[in-house]
Amino acid sequence: MHAPPRPPSPDTVDQVISSLLRSVRRIHEAAESNLPEYTREREIAELELAASAIHDELLLRAARLKRHRNSSQWIYQLPQEIFAEILILDILNSGSENRRRIGSFRSKALPPNPPRRTQLCNVSHRFLQTIMGTPRIWSNIRWGRDDHTRCLQMSARAPLSIRCSEYDWVEMGSTANIDEFLKAVWDHSWRWEALSLHLGLSETHLYFLEFTVPQIRDVTMENLSCQFEEFFGEHRPVTCVLKIFGNPILRRLSLDGIGLQWNDLGLSHLKSLSLFRVQEGAPSLEKLVEILKMASGLEQLALDGVDIINSGEQQEMNPQPIHLTSLLSLWLDKLPSGLADYLAWVIRSPQLKTMHVHELFLEHFENSNSDQNPYHHLFLVLIPILSSSAKSLTLSNETSSNFLSLDTDHWAVPRPEGDTTRAEKTVNVGVRFEDPLSAVQKMVNFLTSNCIVIPLTISANGYNDVVDDTTPPPTPSFPAEVLGKLPMVINIFAVVLVDALKIITFLGSIRQDEETGRLGWACPKLKVLDFRRVEGLTHEHCQAFLGARYGDGNPLLVEGEVVHRPPMLEFKHLAYSEA
Repeated sequence: MHAPPRPPSPDTVDQVISSLLRSVRRIHEAAESNLPEYTREREIAELELAASAIHDELLLRAARLKRHRNSSQWIYQLPQEIFAEILILDILNSGSENRRRIGSFRSKALPPNPPRRTQLCNVSHRFLQTIMGTPRIWSNIRWGRDDHTRCLQMSARAPLSIRCSEYDWVEMGSTANIDEFLKAVWDHSWRWEALSLHLGLSETHLYFLEFTVPQIRDVTMENLSCQFEEFFGEHRPVTCVLKIFGNPILRRLSLDGIGLQWNDLGLSHLKSLSLFRVQEGAPSLEKLVEILKMASGLEQLALDGVDIINSGEQQEMNPQPIHLTSLLSLWLDKLPSGLADYLAWVIRSPQLKTMHVHELFLEHFENSNSDQNPYHHLFLVLIPILSSSAKSLTLSNETSSNFLSLDTDHWAVPRPEGDTTRAEKTVNVGVRFEDPLSAVQKMVNFLTSNCIVIPLTISANGYNDVVDDTTPPPTPSFPAEVLGKLPMVINIFAVVLVDALKIITFLGSIRQDEETGRLGWACPKLKVLDFRRVEGLTHEHCQAFLGARYGDGNPLLVEGEVVHRPPMLEFKHLAYSEA
């Protein structure tokens, strides 16, 4: 006869859970690039040890409860806190090839205290079959794949509200299967507090998604077919329009490729509003302004590729400024003509940390430090971020699209799961131009007049021309003389021959500094000159440049002044190798 199981210590589960949470938080908070391999292995080992301890505790409690002839109900009586850790137990013991991957913890870090609504992510099919029908175990489901509808139906027995998150990549073969899944979603949506749907709809079809969600707080929905349109121009994206019933108090709304019926939807408590690639179901400008005025606590606003309906009257009314004092992240791109500039004008957000605003008007950058400039409030935020950037600044002259941009070289696309409160300060601003030479000169004047002196990368003809196979235009688009005002240039890219020749001619000649009056070569900190795409650059051109700028390496005596040569740079071109 077997001995009765050893009664568990009351503190065992709590200690194991605390240890496991500490390990997960350490891995989540440590930047991947700064985490040594041995540290990573040690943390993973600690996770496995904690998971093993939880596994033993589960077996002990299960055995004890089964002895009381309650075998079918044993899982109901386990402490609620255990289920916050079953995710880790299942991942570490599933035998999956991704067993040692930490990405699951990074994307959704567990909170310091186990939640009442347990969060289950990346669970296996076996695990779903075991627990989905029990009232004590209910919450997030992710990567259900073919079990999406079944999981929804099984969760119907849960008596409390469900936080349903991340039904990822719902790719079903026929429209009937898709409709079946969406109907199951509608049937259960009234219980949810958060919804994240990523729909891979591969057919040309019109979907009206209706949800009655009185308890919903977070909504994230993505139509993945919109991404296909970017790669295959002939593909027509599936049109999805969402309608929300139940008067919920939304705190986060993110729609990508999915429109929304905006009437009678209360958004005064919004913390994050993100709209990407929205055509059908885009808000009108009047509705958008109304939302922004109501949502005074908004922390993140992203509008990219949104066909905002604009009658023109709203912009002519000279409206009052919209004060979003809590706004930390602003993203405006690919909006109808003039709207990005208009929104940048009316929105006042002194606490901004990250800014991505394209389609501004170039004339605003003239006299940017003047109180009379209507965008003075924007430059009060923009200029300090540019001046204090930890990395280099990039000036990109996209001649193929008549677009000039300044960015801090480490911009990341904002997503609603991002922590904007801890985001690094970043800027990406862009303007349209008609004359590239004049536009570059005005932008350089903007940098110099505001004393923005940080390492600078210049793309004289745009990054696209560096990687594309198309022949670059022969007309000049970069005024080489502006290099004399930019002593912190470290990289220069060019693809147009006439611009490349002007650049090396200017860099190869001794000139007098406008500020110090001393003689020397322009861009003394230049490290890389990338002319790999320049066609027609010869051995003689490179040899003349090398001789003029570097010679034999010794200083020169010019008009009684000793002129030291700059450090050797990396010249990327076949003709340079020959020289």
